[in-house]
Amino acid sequence: MSSANIIEIKNLSKKFKVYERHLDRLKEWLSISHKSRHREYWALKNLTLHIEPGTVYGLIGMNGAGKSTLLKVLTGTLMPTSGTCLVNGRVSALLELGAGFHPELTGRDNVLVNGRLHGLTSVEILAKMDEIKNFSELGDYFDQTVRTYSSGMYVRLAFALASAVKPDVLIIDEALSVGDAYFQQKCLNRIQEFKKNGTTILFVSHDVAAVKMLCDRAALLDRGSVLFEGTPVEVLERYNALIAKVSEHGREYLIEEPKFEGRGLESGSFKAVVEKVEMSDESGQKLAVAVSGQAVVVTLEVTFREKIINPTIGILIRDRLGYDIFGINTHGLGLTTKTYQAGESGKFTFKMTLDLGVGDYTISTAIHASMQHTEGNYHWADRIMSFQVAPDNRQHFVGVARLRPIMIEA
Repeated sequence: MSSANIIEIKNLSKKFKVYERHLDRLKEWLSISHKSRHREYWALKNLTLHIEPGTVYGLIGMNGAGKSTLLKVLTGTLMPTSGTCLVNGRVSALLELGAGFHPELTGRDNVLVNGRLHGLTSVEILAKMDEIKNFSELGDYFDQTVRTYSSGMYVRLAFALASAVKPDVLIIDEALSVGDAYFQQKCLNRIQEFKKNGTTILFVSHDVAAVKMLCDRAALLDRGSVLFEGTPVEVLERYNALIAKVSEHGREYLIEEPKFEGRGLESGSFKAVVEKVEMSDESGQKLAVAVSGQAVVVTLEVTFREKIINPTIGILIRDRLGYDIFGINTHGLGLTTKTYQAGESGKFTFKMTLDLGVGDYTISTAIHASMQHTEGNYHWADRIMSFQVAPDNRQHFVGVARLRPIMIEA
């Protein structure tokens, strides 16, 4: 293993045998002619990744992309068919919810048992018991049988135990999607603490905001291989394009690299294309900088290359970190457009009060067949336009949203 990498994966592959019927497995074992009664399914195919120490690394992909299989190989619960997978240091994993917990044991007893599986001695577990109980906030339930727990209580106990180990590598697979918002935030704060202390974290989640906030790097997995590796924003843009591509059911579909610096991916069938986006004030004066609270008009100029009936036109505003701030489209507004013929053009305007905080923002645009771009995506353009919001000297506030409160005396 390279000294620069704490996780090094080279040409990793994992094959499963899939049987149509349960008896086929037995028949194959007993067959004198060794007749095959299974089909091969490659969950991982020649996957290569190098993760440096202290990195929070996100794994993104649709269901069946190979994420969970990869994590199980990393933690040693599955053996690879070929390739190498090396992890340097103590590993703590939070994989399947409550995996390894015995339903008839109490939370305390499960910590004693599973703590040993995490590499702690009995003395270490007992020393950390109060910390685990307090972090889980289970109260009296900590000494009740786990079978009485809700799914949220399961993840509280599991995360409290996994994060108490102080590992070199922490692996988290979708566990934070369960439970209430308060505990999710508490878990995210704990992950941030690990990050500051140099723990390498492998984070699997469909929570786009969490991936953008936590991760330094990310990889997009598809059908067992790495489709793209880069910054979280770059990877999530490709994931966004990928899920739209799958919804097209194999029809002609393109993903184009950014044409200009600062712009993002463009994807879709390109049966209709956003040619131009502009922001202006109410008088029609073009704006690159708007004042917080100013009334603005966002105009999209669209060319239709094929006949399209009632397309949905939308915009999405993101902040400088790539977080979604506000998105709207004609479907969400309850509006219908019309039928557009091949070669026809159209202008679509969104008028709004720009109640945003001071900062840099981008606009992404979409043309699609239904409410979401995953249903008949004609053209999605990430970060097609950028703009700034300047302060309004009449009212000072912090944050990204300007809520316009009214003070009422008691």
